[in-house]
Amino acid sequence: MREIDLLGSAVIRPVEDRLNLIRTAEGTSRQFENFTCYGYDYFDNPEFGVGYGGYHYDGRYKATVKRLCDEFCLKKGARILEVGCAKGFILYEFHVLGFEVVGVDASEYAIANAKEEVRDKLILNRSAELPFADNSFDFVLAKEVIPHLNEPDALRLITECVRVSDGNRIFFEIQCAESNRSSELMKTWDVTHMTIKPRSWWVKQLEELKYPGSFHCKELFPV
Repeated sequence: MREIDLLGSAVIRPVEDRLNLIRTAEGTSRQFENFTCYGYDYFDNPEFGVGYGGYHYDGRYKATVKRLCDEFCLKKGARILEVGCAKGFILYEFHVLGFEVVGVDASEYAIANAKEEVRDKLILNRSAELPFADNSFDFVLAKEVIPHLNEPDALRLITECVRVSDGNRIFFEIQCAESNRSSELMKTWDVTHMTIKPRSWWVKQLEELKYPGSFHCKELFPV
């Protein structure tokens, strides 16, 4: 198991921008039903205040995918699984490089609005269990997904990702919170976060599960 930041090349919204959006949103009345179902409000509603506010393809993951390919020695034709693939923008970059891609996501809306080139490769799955046989994929990626599950399901998903991978070519980016204030802001920013823990907690769980892959803990609000 190793910790390494492999997604740092992607566009990241500055913390101050998130804080300003939270301050603005706190004074408004909002219904969260669509947001918590990962619908339009979650991904594309610029008036909702928090969340993506408009998640559209802009090529931000091109450099990230090239880095992942180099880091994990991924060759054209390899099978790639992304858990929590949203609209498939990362998978699209793998696709254009000649990889065989599959994605799973809990959002029917995201899949319906995914990149057309990979839309038929995406599967609606709201379970911590993955609908694939053991050792099905050469590389498994889960970017900012695991904390959206309750604690038992989060740990179950980790073991499932290991099960369907061919060994240790797995990468998790995990959102974490190192203080009570950071935890509060993370929950306010996205109410679908369920397991909000510090980096040390996640490292302990990964070690106890004998996780063989790579990971990076990302604090959304380092305050």
